[in-house]
Amino acid sequence: MTARKAPVFALVAVILCAAGGCGSSEEAEAPPSPEPVELVDPATEDKPDAAGTDNEVVDEDEADDPLRTATVEIYFPSARKDGLLGEFRQIFDTATPGDRAKQIIADLISGPTSGACLRAVSPSTRLRQVYVLSDGTAYVDFSSELTEGFGGGSMRELLTVYAIVDSVALGIREVHRVAILVNGRPLETMNGHLDLRRPLKPNPRLILGSIAADVGFPGVSSGVAD
Repeated sequence: MTARKAPVFALVAVILCAAGGCGSSEEAEAPPSPEPVELVDPATEDKPDAAGTDNEVVDEDEADDPLRTATVEIYFPSARKDGLLGEFRQIFDTATPGDRAKQIIADLISGPTSGACLRAVSPSTRLRQVYVLSDGTAYVDFSSELTEGFGGGSMRELLTVYAIVDSVALGIREVHRVAILVNGRPLETMNGHLDLRRPLKPNPRLILGSIAADVGFPGVSSGVAD
């Protein structure tokens, strides 16, 4: 009986040895781990990160675009007739009407470039400030040089005042009337002929025409006679 069981035990030992590796010191090689897969949400695929993009995008054309300019007329007393002549000037078309008015007054103080015109105010006059209210009233504040030594009759006073008023009110779309101040206070009159205690509307009837850019005196663009 013992002899019969020996082959059976031997067969079982062979099977167990094959299944368990027979106590081999070399362990079976483990299969490689799969590579991690990044899951992508289709709703955000191929889209840049939205965080901070609004602050980082710069319109190069807008950044390089220079300030826009506008053509205005600065009015000066005519050298030959009782009235005003306009000289074309370029100003920066800034957002605030007060800044545009300052540029116009600066050109007015600098004086005319044509022999057809006379100075409206003394070159020593300084512009102190310009205030433009929401109702369309502009307050133009000059230094005391505006009235110091001012001479002449009523026509000179009229043309000096309306050189200021017409240049600002007709050159600034938001301005409908102009008040003249000196050292921050309302000016009653320039030389006793014209009441300046209230803002004045422009007076286009005093305008004789405009100096043509391509001709000298007495050439004008809108019918000024010699």
